[in-house]
Amino acid sequence: MGTLYRKVQHDLKSQIIAGVYGEGDLLPSESELQRLHGVTRSTIRQALEELVKEGYIRKKQGKGSIVIRRQRRTLGMLSVKGFSEVVSSRRMAVSTVMIQKPVISRWEEPFFYPLDDLEQKAGCIFLKRIRCVEDEPVMLESTYLPNTNLPRFCTRPLIHGSLFETLSVNYSLEITRVEQDLRAVPADDDAAARLRIGPGKPLLLIYLKFYTNREHLSVYSSLLCNTTGYSIGNIL
Repeated sequence: MGTLYRKVQHDLKSQIIAGVYGEGDLLPSESELQRLHGVTRSTIRQALEELVKEGYIRKKQGKGSIVIRRQRRTLGMLSVKGFSEVVSSRRMAVSTVMIQKPVISRWEEPFFYPLDDLEQKAGCIFLKRIRCVEDEPVMLESTYLPNTNLPRFCTRPLIHGSLFETLSVNYSLEITRVEQDLRAVPADDDAAARLRIGPGKPLLLIYLKFYTNREHLSVYSSLLCNTTGYSIGNIL
């Protein structure tokens, strides 16, 4: 039952986040959920208890499981600190799924921020990740670094999974300030699948330029954020 209830919990949570069940809606009865998922009654009950703990539903005697409005939490990701450091400091569990390990590549054309001549000639190191908060994918992150004076970057693992910590420890690079550009976009098929939302659902697109203590070496990121359960804020 250990993994089965987690799958039921995840499926129901995804449906709530996607709007299949809205605030105030009743989930199907335990008997109906048991039939739909092909599991035991105790598995369904454990999945529902987890959704209660996470604040997605409440149980009402004689009615069943009612979807409730979750309190939106601010991730505060627009900062000179890394994603993991900021979110972990708020006592939320974070994890990362690596889609593309660091690889030497060409800059995308057109690029979302102007590049200086040295950056342009150096080419870039590219990596792509899904960032999750409490097992929910909230951000699809594409990151670009000028391929200059970063020896063995593509062959070394990130320290504690953190790009900024790796840059600091291995290359004495520190983030000094950040520039940002935000806009709303519809989710394409790839982003929708990776963030577990419906195609065309609104996403927050954030372009970031992280300046460092080294001239001609800035870190660039393109973030697609699902703000259904979390808001995005600034933090110093």
